[in-house]
Amino acid sequence: MTIIKQQAVSSQSHQKHLRDYINNDRKVLLREAQNMELCTDLKQWASFMAKTRASFGHDKSARKGKDGKPAKNTILYHQILAFLPDECDVNKGQLSPEDCMRYAKEYAEKHYPHQQIVFALHKEYCREDRTYRYAVHMVINRSDLSTGKRLAEGRGKQAKVERAKRVRALDKAWDLQQVEEGVSNSKVHKKQPSKIEKELALRGERSYKTNLRELCRLAAKKASSLYEYRELLESWGVSTDFRNGRMYAVDEDHKRFSFSVSRLDAALRIEHLEKNFTDTEGSVGMVDVAQIRQTYLDGLQASFLEYKQSVQNLKGADLSEFPKFRVDRPDERIAQDEQVKRALLAYWRGADELRYRMASNVPYSRKNPKSAARSDAAGSSYQVEKQNTLNVNKNRDQNSR
Repeated sequence: MTIIKQQAVSSQSHQKHLRDYINNDRKVLLREAQNMELCTDLKQWASFMAKTRASFGHDKSARKGKDGKPAKNTILYHQILAFLPDECDVNKGQLSPEDCMRYAKEYAEKHYPHQQIVFALHKEYCREDRTYRYAVHMVINRSDLSTGKRLAEGRGKQAKVERAKRVRALDKAWDLQQVEEGVSNSKVHKKQPSKIEKELALRGERSYKTNLRELCRLAAKKASSLYEYRELLESWGVSTDFRNGRMYAVDEDHKRFSFSVSRLDAALRIEHLEKNFTDTEGSVGMVDVAQIRQTYLDGLQASFLEYKQSVQNLKGADLSEFPKFRVDRPDERIAQDEQVKRALLAYWRGADELRYRMASNVPYSRKNPKSAARSDAAGSSYQVEKQNTLNVNKNRDQNSR
């Protein structure tokens, strides 16, 4: 899916750096504009847009800050449309630079028809993906030529979601890949290092978050199942838990901080991990596999009920006093069995959610009603899996009769 990002430009220094980047002929492959016909030299777009804002009175902030002084005045929006590397012709995809520019102009004409916009297409190297891709940078003047008002798309988080929906719809019209239906665009590419991590790298230092990310990646390469993946991380001093349907990783040396594994690296989402794990199922008769599977599932259910009963007396205790739910490693002949994997995930999630609901002094808990509702749903997921297992057994018995 095409990636959409936006930065608000509110300072002269930010605008200067953006102008230098957009006007750099060595990096720009294509340059276009919208509603800029009166600008005789497109490289003078910054001063031309400034005059437009001044004519509408948008060169000054319309509101005051908490201290009574004028608030920061956003003058431009810098949006970036970064195309999936597999879709670009540099990687034998279908999109040429001209196609990418047409896509960007179609996007702008539909959603910002009355804004002054400058487009600059770059060929960029994605270090984490180790490949090239095209990206169109759009400088959007905030003044709306038709209404004389400032462009306002609502609160930042909601506007971000709305822009992602727009791009997803346009991708569909252009028949571009949807990496995963319904997955937000920020999760498509590998997670880039944060600003702080980059600063540490420049000083020759490494953050514990960087180490945590690399350990999770290394475990994914070595493990052949999700069970083994968690075991490996635990042996390296990284504990994993499930909360609100997601897997979180905690460095035992920095227990105050918990990170969603999928946010550390998009390739570490559970669905992606399971696709990459090696299928180790042996050549054994179907009857034997069914028996081994059922014995294991029955054991899982009994272990969970025993665990649930054992932690009831710990309600209100510190999180560190709650034992983790431990299960036996599945036989290698059923380690990749879909029913077994679903059951393991369901019971793991149910047990972890139970711990976090009952424990006190959880360092990374969030008091959010919606999160609590998701937590309740995840905590009861083992019941759903239990019912599915019972239904499967019932159908099997009926068929045997």
